[in-house]
Amino acid sequence: MIRFIYNIFIYFFYILRPIMTLFSQKLRTREKKWKTIIQENLKVLNDLDGKKKVWVHSASMGEFEQAKPIIEHLKNNYPEIAIVATFFSPSGFEYQRNYPFADVILYLPFDTLKNAREFVSTIKPDFAVFIKYELWINVLVELKKQRIPVFLVCTSKPSRFPNCFLTRSYLKYAYNLFTMIFAVSENDFEYLEKLKLKCPIELGYDTRFDRVAQKIALPKNLPFDKSFLANYFVLVAGSIWDKDIKLIIEAKNKLTEQINLKIIYVPHEPTEERLKYIETLDGGTIRFSKLLGMIGENHRIDEVIRPKNIIIDRVGLLLDLYSIADVAYVGGGFGRGIHSVIEPLGYGLPIFCGGNISNSSDAVLLKNLDILKVVKNSSQLENWLSRLYFDKDLYSRISTKALEYFTTRLGSTKKIIKKIRFKMN
Repeated sequence: MIRFIYNIFIYFFYILRPIMTLFSQKLRTREKKWKTIIQENLKVLNDLDGKKKVWVHSASMGEFEQAKPIIEHLKNNYPEIAIVATFFSPSGFEYQRNYPFADVILYLPFDTLKNAREFVSTIKPDFAVFIKYELWINVLVELKKQRIPVFLVCTSKPSRFPNCFLTRSYLKYAYNLFTMIFAVSENDFEYLEKLKLKCPIELGYDTRFDRVAQKIALPKNLPFDKSFLANYFVLVAGSIWDKDIKLIIEAKNKLTEQINLKIIYVPHEPTEERLKYIETLDGGTIRFSKLLGMIGENHRIDEVIRPKNIIIDRVGLLLDLYSIADVAYVGGGFGRGIHSVIEPLGYGLPIFCGGNISNSSDAVLLKNLDILKVVKNSSQLENWLSRLYFDKDLYSRISTKALEYFTTRLGSTKKIIKKIRFKMN
């Protein structure tokens, strides 16, 4: 019954695709390309038939970051394995299409019965790894029919599903199609257990902890290090949106006379409109690109950054920027949900954010541990920044707890791969 209802929805949206593409550039892009890309890679797929093929599916870029530690561990330790990576989102596919650890990168077709049967038969995986919420029932049924083990890793309680009988029935049906499920937290493990699944469940934590630890160990891609900001209390505001920006700047204006605060603004999307919005509210800023230009002209770094807050006008620097921070603000909490809190944890940073944290099990746990502070207005942020600046013992306690939380969650990649390899043998 659940599969029948699921397919009513799937075919309803499938029929509406021509209309939906008129309003969605992303959908237009994937619908134009997915068949062609499979055809172009058929020879490569056939050439991989002598190897064990691992199919790793992620919805988009964020989920693929959770897949990378698993992929790279497999490729580095088991040379006989080939990786077939798939995405549903064009943003994930386009951004990662040259990822060197995957042998083939494809789009996942729309989950109709025919597409699922043909796609699984085309790539012929020996086993599959799905990331987080990827519960495509027709594909999962086809994998089960062909006796291909499939693992769901880094999964958590779906926060955007309504809590009703139909939803729970769908989730239970879909989860039971997996060979094994790995939950990212104790709370998510308990949620899955309450569904009384037949499928085995393991507490695996989030592989992004391993990914972040790997990146932290690498040289930083910055023109200066923390020593140039030794006299400042540095707030790195990562993945911020307009409401986050307004709150942060209001707090900054109140703190000007109290603490030597330096803010590094990292917009979630560094569009020209958002960059100008920051510059309008905070007149004492310099864009990162201009800062690089001035350093290239032999200006002294300390003289360039001393009078200015910094606006990051490019992507890919956020994790490195946390290395020079004293505290972190993570954006999204005044919108659809907070962005990743794992990166600042790796540096032991106290974290601030808006109130919508239910989409992140880590954020909820961190709030309960007093590592993360939810701020509803600029006065609350001002108060906490001031307290952490003047109370060194309080700062040290929170920083220690943040690092402990991070380090106790390392090693999930090896744990997951050990279980997968055991099931394969």
